[in-house]
Amino acid sequence: MVCATGSFNCDVDEVDIKNYVLEKYVPTKLSEPIYTVSYADDLESLRLTKHAQLQCSGLIWPFCRTGTFPVEVPIKGVQMLAGPDIAKEKCIMELTTEMQMECDYFQPGDTIAVLPSNSSREVQALLERLQLSNKSDSSFQLRISSKCTKKTAKLPPYIPSHCTPYHLLRDCLNFHAIPKKQFLITLANCCGDADEDAFLSCLSSKEGSAYYNELILERGLSLLELLELCPSCIPTLEILIEHLPRLLPRPYSIANSPQTNEIKIIFSIRSQKPGVTTNMLKTLATPLLNGTVAEKLPEITVYPRQTNQFRFTAQEASENNHILIGIGTALAPFLGFLKKKEQLLANVAYTSLGDTWFFAGATTEASLPHRDRILAMEKGNVLQRYFECLSRVPSAPYRYVHDQLLAHATVFVEFLMQKNTILYVCADGGSISKSIEEAITKCLIQVQQITREEASLTLKTFRVSGKYREDLWL
Repeated sequence: MVCATGSFNCDVDEVDIKNYVLEKYVPTKLSEPIYTVSYADDLESLRLTKHAQLQCSGLIWPFCRTGTFPVEVPIKGVQMLAGPDIAKEKCIMELTTEMQMECDYFQPGDTIAVLPSNSSREVQALLERLQLSNKSDSSFQLRISSKCTKKTAKLPPYIPSHCTPYHLLRDCLNFHAIPKKQFLITLANCCGDADEDAFLSCLSSKEGSAYYNELILERGLSLLELLELCPSCIPTLEILIEHLPRLLPRPYSIANSPQTNEIKIIFSIRSQKPGVTTNMLKTLATPLLNGTVAEKLPEITVYPRQTNQFRFTAQEASENNHILIGIGTALAPFLGFLKKKEQLLANVAYTSLGDTWFFAGATTEASLPHRDRILAMEKGNVLQRYFECLSRVPSAPYRYVHDQLLAHATVFVEFLMQKNTILYVCADGGSISKSIEEAITKCLIQVQQITREEASLTLKTFRVSGKYREDLWL
């Protein structure tokens, strides 16, 4: 299968759709349409100057801090922290924004949410497939279809009352989301080719679950790749609105100690199939990185997220010891922790602060964000002990964080079990966080000579009491 010229960014390997059709299968039942789109009589052009979701009244912003709302802030600085990683082809960037705030409003460990937008290139290609290029900036209203029998049907609150196809696809709908089977059978109904219809219908069926798991869940084919595989499929705007989820804000840890109005975030971006938000951030930041001078700085839309125990205040620094565990860009909040502690040490009001141990992991030294600053803080006694793991450096003494933990199990457990020691873990909510928890469990079993059940109960108690604090991301 070859991608059409000027079409989507297709990363689909050679896929013969005929190989993914069973002889016998029962497609998912086709649902009735819910929405209808009504354009202005004169196809009135509508130019939205802000993110389309900001035009929606009463919209709920996930985990938004009470009394705050999304605001547009300028990107005032960009730094490339690491070039493309040889193994994963990732680069790591640090972005600095300017956000007006009251003193001590943010603390290290707090997070902000960034409102993403899909790439204009993908949006234009999708509009072309939907045969809406001539209506991309035309004003439309969304209504409940007269054919809809669903009594609980409601209009999506994240779509403005007056919108355009371009802004809808750019700002409101996540067309990189995992397609559900109901969506697949609806797309099948939009195909003019029998083989493509059969392919999507089979994927939607119970009998075709193995194919669905392989192509959709494991290989991650999204709407864009499916449309590449099925050139005759021409869905309507109403279908996309019904079956695609909302394009949600993406959380980022604050990577500095924000005593000024500056807020820094760190993100990694893949060269292949980058995330929607990271791709947007890189696109906006690249001109600054290249030294291009513009009349106006690029802006992003952000809001402060609710706070929790995962933050580092002056009180935390002075009353407790700290164990920090992070891997890759998950080191971001801990850079803020250490900067905060460094600032407090320079203040004569804080004569004594707790000890800090840091377990940091990355693929290579070059891919460990601000490694030079971390080493300088260790030398300056801001950081009392530093444990480094480099997974893709053959000569590295330790390759993974769990190796470091187990190698230093005795001193780690002794320090952890001190009454005033707090453990902070920032990692993904999947395999990495689980491997860290498993390593800590093994350390407790080994050093304290207890059972796995007792060690698990200890960690559960730590979580409840706030001694074990996690910042997990997907």
